[in-house]
Amino acid sequence: MILRTITLENFGLYAGRQTLDLVPGRDVEHDRPVVLIGGKNGAGKTTLLEAVRLALYGKRALGTRVGQTEYERHLASRVHVAADGTIPAIASVGLEFDYAEAGVVQRFRVERSWPTGSTRTVDKLALFKDDAPVTSVPPEEWAQFLQDLVPPGVSQFFFFDGEKIADIAHDGSHEGLAEAVRGLLGIELVGRLRVDLALYLARHSRHTDSAGAAKLETAEREFQALKRDVEAMSDEVVELEAAAARAAANVEDTKRRFFAEGGDAANKREKLDAAREEARSQLSRRAAELRELANGLLPLAVAPSLIGRIAHAIGASTDAAATREAEALRERLLAWRAVGEPEREAAWKPQHWRDIERFLANEATRPSSVGSILKSLPIADRHALLDAVGQVRDTVTPQASFLASELDAQTERLAAIEADLQRARSHGASSLAQELALAERQAEESEARLRTRIEEFRQLDFRRLTAERTLDKLTRAQNDAKAADGRATLAQRVGTALEQYEERLLEQKLVQLQRAFVSRFNHLSRKDDFIADARIDRATFETMLIDHSGREIPKSSLSAGEKQVYAIAMLWALARTSGRPLPMIIDTPLARLDLDHRTALVERYFPEASHQVIVLSTDTEIDEALLGKLGGSVSHAYRLDYDPKTRSTSVVPGYFDDGKEDDRALHQA
Repeated sequence: MILRTITLENFGLYAGRQTLDLVPGRDVEHDRPVVLIGGKNGAGKTTLLEAVRLALYGKRALGTRVGQTEYERHLASRVHVAADGTIPAIASVGLEFDYAEAGVVQRFRVERSWPTGSTRTVDKLALFKDDAPVTSVPPEEWAQFLQDLVPPGVSQFFFFDGEKIADIAHDGSHEGLAEAVRGLLGIELVGRLRVDLALYLARHSRHTDSAGAAKLETAEREFQALKRDVEAMSDEVVELEAAAARAAANVEDTKRRFFAEGGDAANKREKLDAAREEARSQLSRRAAELRELANGLLPLAVAPSLIGRIAHAIGASTDAAATREAEALRERLLAWRAVGEPEREAAWKPQHWRDIERFLANEATRPSSVGSILKSLPIADRHALLDAVGQVRDTVTPQASFLASELDAQTERLAAIEADLQRARSHGASSLAQELALAERQAEESEARLRTRIEEFRQLDFRRLTAERTLDKLTRAQNDAKAADGRATLAQRVGTALEQYEERLLEQKLVQLQRAFVSRFNHLSRKDDFIADARIDRATFETMLIDHSGREIPKSSLSAGEKQVYAIAMLWALARTSGRPLPMIIDTPLARLDLDHRTALVERYFPEASHQVIVLSTDTEIDEALLGKLGGSVSHAYRLDYDPKTRSTSVVPGYFDDGKEDDRALHQA
């Protein structure tokens, strides 16, 4: 698939009708797959990615359970409004792309438009093939036809932004990744067919009692109901996230107006906001470090006396020669007393000799107080335990004390900042100050509601996973049962074969995915051959890295830049393993990377990610130096210029300070 053009008409920040040529070129020596689109923050880069998804998927671009009313509100909100308040009569997004069908390349053009003056904002879909309306598919099925060409679940691995990268890079399992990957690799359909066959067996087997069949059907209904509830709550979480984002945006907008009128008080408020965020970050980081200690040896530090006795006991149990050495020292001392060599300078009295001899004799004969448990431990385990006790005394306890004091200090600092902020909010008792306080309170409430619903969603999803395991267990039991008639016997054999096929397909796909991931992670990492292998969990698709000595490297131990490389390598590997030749659209992928990792992505990822790579970047992500490294792979470039006077973005040829013209660059109406 090749994206040829994208057209935006009165959409978002784009006024009028603007068309970008996206066809990558090539020179005499090699292909130039990269089309570079530069724009500062807020210039409309993400709007381009949104337009691609909206043109292909319509309402589905917003989620699987978005209602028509919500979709219409979204379309109305995306209409460009001029600086003078003028609203155009129509808005639209369109794509032209080449797609191979049965080895023959066909040219499609899709346009989704909607009027702006009516009470209902209903979109109209137009689909053309080789400049003629598509007739092989009825118009009412055009939307499904487009989804079949480029399934939404697949496109998320080809059309993604920095938030998608951050989501996968985040420590812990990525919610929804497993389900999306199973669909991408074609495994989900096999599992669905197995369940259907099991239900058939339950209904038709003569040797299966009705109670078993009813139990399986009940499990299926419960699972499907929980699945629907999870999907509904997932949409609810998305809505709450959007509401929280709107509330946060409202806070920022109110702050800007407040700062414009607040003078010194506003400047102080801005510094206090920054200090509060920094204090919260420090508090969160220290709390995480303390939790990590608590998961390790810290609990032992609460009983220092007990730890001391354990250390003494271990020392006694591991030093079996101590008694013999004490006896030998006593004998040497007596010999020295008898012969006087080497010569003694002090005048030792008989009482001194008796005290020393009595002490050494006592040490040589003192019974051990070591318990039977310590005596039974191998010597290596005793040394390991002694080392752990030493860590508690020398490292863990001081570090815990330091972290506790840091937590207290940051908590006090945060409280002081909050108090200063409260005073700043009431400065002058202006209406803007009150408006800002209200906006911040609403933002905090939105965030609290979001956190609560996310926790409820996780609990519900856990129930869904439990129901899914129960259903799978009953399905396996049903497929193992012997059927009485020919049809049931055949269904049972097919069910068993499907189960084996699903296992082998999953194993094969995971092997391919692991190899592709390892290859691409090492290719992108600044540390050559950083990992030797990777293990991908069959259920969650959580990935564990393996080094060359066979040791596991948890994702949590990676640096921030390495986590970003991990996420990009996983997206790249998934795209390749899917076997679908789709273009890549990547929005602001470098914002969280250091220079070395940015250089690696520019040199090794963008030129190789796909046959067509559309990169949406700021001037700070791909600067002049990185542009020089990428230049040999760039077909052509655009710059998004936002004009605050007209409140609109124009697309012009070239990348920021690059003044070179490109004849194919822009057609603007």
